[in-house]
Amino acid sequence: MNPLIRLPALALFFGFAMPLPSIAQDSAADAAKKMLEAYNGGRYEEVVKLADDFIKANPQSPNLSSAQLLLARSQYSLGKWGDAMVNYRKVQASAKDKEIKEESFYYLTQAAAAEAESLPEKSADRKKKIEDAIQTAAAFTKEFPESKSMAETHLLRARLEVQLGKYTEASQDLEAARKADTDGSMREEIDYLQGFAEARRADEFMADFKKADAEAAMARAGQIYSRLASGNSPALAAEANLQMASLDLAAHRFAEAMARLRAIPGKQELIAQLESKLAPLRAELAQSSTPSPTKLSRIQREQRKIEEVKSRPDLSGQALLQLGQAYLQTRKYDEARLVFRQVAAYGGVDLSGPAEQQVILTYALQGRTSEADRLLAAYQKKYPDQKGIAGLVDYLVGRALLEDGETDKAIQRLKSAQEKASGERFADEIPRFIATAYQKAGQGQEALKYYEKFLEEVKSGKRKISDESAEQTRLLYAGTLVSEKKIAEGVKELTALNAESKTPSIREDAALRLGYALRAEQKFTEAAESFSKFAANYPQSPNLGNAMLARGDCLQEGKQTEAAIAAWKEAATKLNGTAAGLEAYERIWKAYAKDKKTDLMLAAQEDQFRAYPKDPRNIAAYIARGSVFAEARDESQAMQAYRRSFDLFRELYPNASTSPAPVAVSDSAYLAQEKISDLELTTANSLGTYNQLKEEDKTRWKDSLQKATDSLSLAILGYSSPRAPAALAKMVKLCLFRFQSGASPVEECLQPFRDLAGKAGENQGLTAQILFAQASVPYESGQAALALRLYEDAYKKSLENKVALDWRDLERFAKSLLDAGKNEEARPVFERIRKEFPASGPKDPKQYAQASALFGLGQIDFQANRKPDAEKLFAQLAKDYPWSEKLQEANYLRGLALAEVGKVDGDKNNPGAFELWTGVIESNRASNEIKAKTMLVFGQALEKKPGTKLLESEPGKPKHDPLDLAVEYYQKIDLYYDSLPEISGEGLLRAAKVRKGQQKNDEARKLVSSLLSKYPNCSSATEAAELLKSLPPASALSQ
Repeated sequence: MNPLIRLPALALFFGFAMPLPSIAQDSAADAAKKMLEAYNGGRYEEVVKLADDFIKANPQSPNLSSAQLLLARSQYSLGKWGDAMVNYRKVQASAKDKEIKEESFYYLTQAAAAEAESLPEKSADRKKKIEDAIQTAAAFTKEFPESKSMAETHLLRARLEVQLGKYTEASQDLEAARKADTDGSMREEIDYLQGFAEARRADEFMADFKKADAEAAMARAGQIYSRLASGNSPALAAEANLQMASLDLAAHRFAEAMARLRAIPGKQELIAQLESKLAPLRAELAQSSTPSPTKLSRIQREQRKIEEVKSRPDLSGQALLQLGQAYLQTRKYDEARLVFRQVAAYGGVDLSGPAEQQVILTYALQGRTSEADRLLAAYQKKYPDQKGIAGLVDYLVGRALLEDGETDKAIQRLKSAQEKASGERFADEIPRFIATAYQKAGQGQEALKYYEKFLEEVKSGKRKISDESAEQTRLLYAGTLVSEKKIAEGVKELTALNAESKTPSIREDAALRLGYALRAEQKFTEAAESFSKFAANYPQSPNLGNAMLARGDCLQEGKQTEAAIAAWKEAATKLNGTAAGLEAYERIWKAYAKDKKTDLMLAAQEDQFRAYPKDPRNIAAYIARGSVFAEARDESQAMQAYRRSFDLFRELYPNASTSPAPVAVSDSAYLAQEKISDLELTTANSLGTYNQLKEEDKTRWKDSLQKATDSLSLAILGYSSPRAPAALAKMVKLCLFRFQSGASPVEECLQPFRDLAGKAGENQGLTAQILFAQASVPYESGQAALALRLYEDAYKKSLENKVALDWRDLERFAKSLLDAGKNEEARPVFERIRKEFPASGPKDPKQYAQASALFGLGQIDFQANRKPDAEKLFAQLAKDYPWSEKLQEANYLRGLALAEVGKVDGDKNNPGAFELWTGVIESNRASNEIKAKTMLVFGQALEKKPGTKLLESEPGKPKHDPLDLAVEYYQKIDLYYDSLPEISGEGLLRAAKVRKGQQKNDEARKLVSSLLSKYPNCSSATEAAELLKSLPPASALSQ
């Protein structure tokens, strides 16, 4: 019998004295005495030998029948069912005593059932022998209708009928057992079998996709097992707990299942519990001079339970095996392996083999193929008859290799599994994984060829699989056709399956996929009609909602917006109260929003709020409403919508510590606070430039900015770790806006970050993110040393806590390292940007991060004089991101390198420094800073290199003076980029020096005076003052 469904033994001790005293009067009295002593002592092997010897030596003895009875009883106790049945039939034929006949027939029935249940579940003989045992039990009830064993016999029949799926007949026998059990002593055993029958029925319902029926049957089984688990019978309680654990595992209640499995007692503990329960009855019997038959029967029944527990495998071993399975299902493979090894070592013969299999499978599931293969080879030597495990290991290893991307090896192992595992449950899944491996390897056509070959082998009879498996493979083949853009062929295959499939679930699946295939073919009207037919034909399908939503989607994609909205409204009404119904409402108002039909959008949202007043998805709906108002510049209603969004969040999740919201919901809610911050910043901007405001407006300006800071701070503290960096980048901009407006010094602008770090508390990861972003404020404010110190400290903490950072802050950090001469320390920072911010397309904002990283790495190589490596990176930058301002920075650097070797002139195909710099200056994609720097080095190069074609003028006219051109570039920096005091000041100083060298002292004086007036705090001011002193007095003409 399958150990997972073993039922409590129902063996019967009849309570009549054995008619064996005549043996003592026989000439073989000594042999008979030894037999009785051995039998009463439970030495059944010895009884078998003695009885065999007695029967052979005394074939004509009048006590032959008694010896055969002892022999049959002993063989039954030893589990030698076939031998016991032979001898019970002999006793039944020869015995004259009615009670002996009844006992023999009863145990003949029990032995027949036990023999049938001992056969493998898939054995061809098992079903026939079970049916024979049922007939034998029926014959017993007819021949001995008044038997005291009637309840046990009906229970036995019910047990066998359940295993054949004959639930109606089983119910009838269970009812008969209840009626025959007049004293109620077998009520728990009957209940147990009823629970087991319900559990088996639930499995069959689930296999037929009757989920509701399956859940109802499972619930009934659970109620029965739950009652028995707390009942008076320790043996039944242990069995019931084992079954309850199985139900918990099936329902993915892993914690509850594990708790039950760990609580199941071992064999010795269970025997001790049963002995403890029996002890008072024995004591009572010993004190009674004439014990009642009822008490004797009860004692015999309890003793029988003890013997049954002793004779069967330890239930705790079964529990451990299931505990290992629970770990497997939760992907805790190392823990599962420890449990299975324990079972293999101490679980006994019946469990060691299965446990060793499971150890192998843990390695296979982890993708540890070498260990799995090594243990499999050892297992096959130890258990040569166990063939299925090899196919299963190949299958699991193949799947693990597939997940690791080793497609060629995966295909090889999966094909091996297919050949070894014919008929196994998992074999039907293998074609799908082989085809998937081909597709992952970029060999979609090979996947199709494999499916076609496989299906042809099935059609020709070369490969034997069930009709359902063949149809399932055809369904997968159709899906692959669609994914490989052979949509018309996929549609044809799905249409055929939808019409001719014999399996209801596959026909349903094909009908649904047909709609999606037509949609992929952009036949939107036909697709919508297909989804409509699906909804009509399968109104109870779990995919009904998907189909009704997809119908509307197809109509919308086919530019039939009004029809789409009508379809979604139908879905919202029909699916009211379901998740799909809510999605239908969302699609309606989003469609109106897309078409700028604001009033209709708002009305649709109100419908959603009425139908689903407490649904978390309303949070996002209110945010969308706020964004529409914000776009329409209705800040008041936008603010109201955002606040309602956050209020709903607080209402639904009032205590984050005891009932935290899902991360997606929480992030959505705190986005509302970020939006409120944006509105407050807009309000401040609308007031005007801070330094030009009246005092009362300055107060309002500061108040709005403080509210913006508070809301953004709330969002940062509430966001999940991946969302925090972008919000912190906004906080950097907010604080810099305050500083650049002249409202606060840098030190005061750092305070919001310090407040945030204090509120972050023990969240070390968030604290590191806050402190790292904080460093960007002094960096952008020109306090390089402070910024670098803050960056380095916070970056170290961020690495320790493995948290995400914003790429713009990382870029600033890397640039500050470059400015400090720590180029090789900057390299891993740029590499991190490149790795963590991959761009998915031309519209992905992360492409700016990629351009920055490429330029930064190129700059490091360039400054390390690894020019070829730098050129490769700059070339990739030009190819992938030609629009990037970083490309202009690269051209600036490349121009410097060419100028160093004297190549200032060139042409379009082979540009020199001047061509590259001219491109930078004229580019509308270069930053002001890089343009100013380029003009500065352009002027310096003209000072050093007077021989250039730039000096050529019109024919007949003298060449341009290179120094005049240099001064012109220097003056343009001051004219166009006076917001860059350092570069502008240096440009004016260089221009003044050139004019002094040309003896144009008055111009030099004007240039220096302008520098000292406009940029008194720049680093060039001191030298400019000295130069001014060195100039001769102004000429009268200039005065």
